[in-house]
Amino acid sequence: MTFLNPLEQEERAEIYRLFAYIFMNIPDVELIEEFESFAGITITDSYEEICNDFINLFNEDKLPNYESYYRGILYKDIPIDFSLSDVQHFYWTAGVAIDEEFDLPADHISMELLFMSYLIEQNLKDLQIEFLRRLYEWIPLFCDNLYKASKTDFFKEVATSLKEFILSECEGAV
Repeated sequence: MTFLNPLEQEERAEIYRLFAYIFMNIPDVELIEEFESFAGITITDSYEEICNDFINLFNEDKLPNYESYYRGILYKDIPIDFSLSDVQHFYWTAGVAIDEEFDLPADHISMELLFMSYLIEQNLKDLQIEFLRRLYEWIPLFCDNLYKASKTDFFKEVATSLKEFILSECEGAV
């Protein structure tokens, strides 16, 4: 995929949304099927196994899925509050206000991936590149941890695919 190629913008935005929805809530059957189609694979895990894995990973806080946690690991001298306010600044710069009804922090992986799809749809190329650099700093580490912690092939495939997608996006942005 060529970064910033106008013919591929809609597809890129859809891929970001697909990954965002996977991490937002327990994925429903249609979302799992959409991921299978995107990745060109067949998932053999049962729906119950995928649900239990999601709950184990994210609802029981075994695997943090928000940026400030990983920035805390990567940059021990940066306070968590700074990371959160920094991502909120990106949203503000793009004219996005997070609805208070959302039950997710601004630096949750779903929020950041949805924001990237918004940047693509709005053709905000400079912000896309800046925000992609930000995603590149922490999402590969998150994906490595997800791969290790997951009990299902579904989430292992999601981890591998998301990491490959982010890395390919970064290569295309150079």
